[in-house]
Amino acid sequence: MTDADNWPTFAEELGRKTSSELEKWTVAYEAGKITLREFYLIVSTLYDATSGLAPRDISNLLADVHQFLRVKAKRKKAA
Repeated sequence: MTDADNWPTFAEELGRKTSSELEKWTVAYEAGKITLREFYLIVSTLYDATSGLAPRDISNLLADVHQFLRVKAKRKKAA
């Protein structure tokens, strides 16, 4: 077995990097460093760029976060 046999697939690597970016921006949002709108746009961009390429669980997570942020923005606007 060579080192090349242990390399992650492209989808696995894209999923890892996407997950890492989502975590980084979630922390920034929760710390108040970026706005709800900025976080929404980041999540939307991550989803659009990786959907169909990254593992399905990562795409589903992004879709769930995106939906949560839409609802939160709608509630904030109504208040």
